Amino acid sequence: MRTLASLVVVLSFAGTAHAALQDDFANRLEGPWGRVDINWRPYLGVLSKNSCPASGVSRPSSIGLFGEGGSMWIQAGVGGSLIVHDGGTVPHTLLFVRMQSGSSAVYNDGGVRKKLTLVAPDRLSEEYDPAVPGVPGVKYLHCKQKKP
Repeated sequence: MRTLASLVVVLSFAGTAHAALQDDFANRLEGPWGRVDINWRPYLGVLSKNSCPASGVSRPSSIGLFGEGGSMWIQAGVGGSLIVHDGGTVPHTLLFVRMQSGSSAVYNDGGVRKKLTLVAPDRLSEEYDPAVPGVPGVKYLHCKQKKP
């Protein structure tokens, strides 16, 4: 009986640790992100509005072509989910599917699975899961957050 009680305690801690991993990953993604090219350099010209503006981004509602710039603002949601502001009128939610490593997780985005990987604390890559041949991933740099 004592062994069964110990097993229940161990399994409950394991579940809590797993949830903590996905929540921790979601928290590390919070804030504004701007798109960059394959070499991690900001876009120029007409595409530059999707990159991080030099002055930063002040709030989620100011993301996008008609705001201050940048490509998306991520907020951590419940159970490791992500609330993504991308310049639209309403943010959308990416539902957590699974962790692939300590720096990579898979999310469901309206029926499409995407793998988000923190390549560095300020670098994020997004790819389809499974990968689609001929479709390159998207790369983002963490933008500076300015005071509203």
